[in-house]
Amino acid sequence: MRVRSLTTEAYLHLIRVSRRLAPASMWIKGAQVLNVYTKSWQSSHVVTAGERIAYVGEKEPMVDEHTEIIDATGHFLVPGYFEPHAHPFQWYNPYSLADFALQRGTTALVSDTLMLMNLPFEQVKAIMESLDAHPVKQYFWGRLDPQTGKDHPQFTREGLTRMLEHPLVIQGGELTNWPGVLAEDEKLLYGLKHTRDLGKRMEGHHPGASAETLNAAAAAGITACHEGITAQDLLQRLQLGMYATMRHSSIRPDLPELVKGWLELGLPWSPRMMLTSDGSTPPMHRNGLMDGTIRVAIEAGMPPEEAYVMATLNPAVYYGLDAEIGGIAPGRIADMLLLTAKDDPTPVVVFANGQRAAQNGELLVPTVEPKWEDYSFPTVDVLEDRASADWFRLRPIEGKTPVLHMLNAVITRLEMEELPVDEEGFVTIKDDPELALIVSVDPVGRRRSLAVLRGYGRDLQGLASTYTASGDWVVIGRDPEAMMVALERVREIGGGVVLLDAGDVACECPLPLAGKFSAAPMDEVISMAEALIEKIRGKGHIHLDPLYSILFFTATHLPYARLTADGIVDVKTGHIVVPSLPLT
Repeated sequence: MRVRSLTTEAYLHLIRVSRRLAPASMWIKGAQVLNVYTKSWQSSHVVTAGERIAYVGEKEPMVDEHTEIIDATGHFLVPGYFEPHAHPFQWYNPYSLADFALQRGTTALVSDTLMLMNLPFEQVKAIMESLDAHPVKQYFWGRLDPQTGKDHPQFTREGLTRMLEHPLVIQGGELTNWPGVLAEDEKLLYGLKHTRDLGKRMEGHHPGASAETLNAAAAAGITACHEGITAQDLLQRLQLGMYATMRHSSIRPDLPELVKGWLELGLPWSPRMMLTSDGSTPPMHRNGLMDGTIRVAIEAGMPPEEAYVMATLNPAVYYGLDAEIGGIAPGRIADMLLLTAKDDPTPVVVFANGQRAAQNGELLVPTVEPKWEDYSFPTVDVLEDRASADWFRLRPIEGKTPVLHMLNAVITRLEMEELPVDEEGFVTIKDDPELALIVSVDPVGRRRSLAVLRGYGRDLQGLASTYTASGDWVVIGRDPEAMMVALERVREIGGGVVLLDAGDVACECPLPLAGKFSAAPMDEVISMAEALIEKIRGKGHIHLDPLYSILFFTATHLPYARLTADGIVDVKTGHIVVPSLPLT
């Protein structure tokens, strides 16, 4: 793990400032300081030397004309927040997320790299190392499988090795292919063991897992899981030596019930608990990042001190970084937040690396400008053909039609049903406004998988998206002509999501980077996503997050049936239930 080294001169200066033999760089006085190690508030002077904290206590420091003196009377000072489980590709990108995080007081991120895995490793490495220069501390995790059922050149034994051994990669996972582990897949077991041999953490993904499954996961090297959806789930993970991460995301807003359930158990809050926003789609970030998550925890009944510790010290300890970050103590990097109240976690001032980095939500320091032109994301559109309405017409198979039922935002169950057909023998859904056609298009293999979808909305004319887990295109709608027009418009704008209504484009959201994310700042991306979701909600969508639904229709790590380039797959067995068809 990469530690920010000190020059000999800076090291001596840090000690001398602590001893009041040299002038401080910054002196914050008058604040109530949260001591995360004792979970108590103390009226203390906080003194910095360069980017590190030199002293916390009652004595006033030596100052000179260069010392920045901050009167924080009436305010509260807490450590910078730590997001231990970020997915920085939900329309936004790792750079825009880091900027937004800094504005809202999150000064450390551990991020997924899955959406980068279609790049050569040298480019993935370049992106990670460029982000290392951001004021927000950036760490990453290395995936062991691609979640799509497709072979991928990065997910080889050699690819896993070079990713896991990079010093900015501090954990493996999150491991979603648990059936592969049970089948003793050689590559997965190698990744698990190599992560363990490197002394790095391994994140699990075990929703609804039994005690027996969790035992096996812990034995295999899983050290934390964020998939607990009840207080009893949290307790099981803790009892087996795992860290239990409580999440509040756009797809799983579980935190209030987890907090209330834990209070009902009457157990003490564990130092092995953490908080995460788990890759929420943009609209949820209207409420911030970790500051918003902490607020939810406090409002649900968690003591503020516990919430701050779960979002600062606990993840720092888990990742072995607590000598660097996670607390306001001598020797630590001066990442600190000035709050107006104990129960208001959104900071008025953010200090990062000993500098005033943001104030009232505005950045005050330069960050990192991405050079997207340096990276060879695969072309979103490799087809020369124009889309045809015939791509979106479905014939029954021996009188039965595959119907995907949305049980919630991301779980789909397949039923073979008798549906009416028109005079040409195609399935017709005109008499049931709750139904739509759904088609995944593989532009590389030139194949399409088709089904009827129940549960995405009513009277949805046409929606097309390149924002999918697999990289295939997903098109949903009741009118094949409108579906064709929506897909053609997505191709024209270079990727993204387009919604057609009443024959016109009702909303379009360009995502030109790999067809999945935008180079725009977070505020613009939030507004763009909110506009689309408002339109989809207007069509009767009732599930938690319609954007995650689109993303996961082609993700093979979720039950029960998924669309793939080969056809509709039964996730449990891995069998293709309904084969795909050629485009022509």
